[in-house]
Amino acid sequence: MANECNLLATCGFFKKYQSSKELVCKGFISMYCKGGKQSECKRMEYRKKNGVPPVDDMMPSGQFISSK
Repeated sequence: MANECNLLATCGFFKKYQSSKELVCKGFISMYCKGGKQSECKRMEYRKKNGVPPVDDMMPSGQFISSK
């Protein structure tokens, strides 16, 4: 896909949730990882600021997926 984030191969959120059936995960991947909101991704912002990726459960919005 032409509009995929260039960090997909190393993104813990994408790796962990790309096959998820959860609508929220599919929506975030569609909007942020493969869509027009890549420049708003809080995971990318965190990585640039801290030099390391955030935890896998941090969504592109900056919120966290709660463990059940």
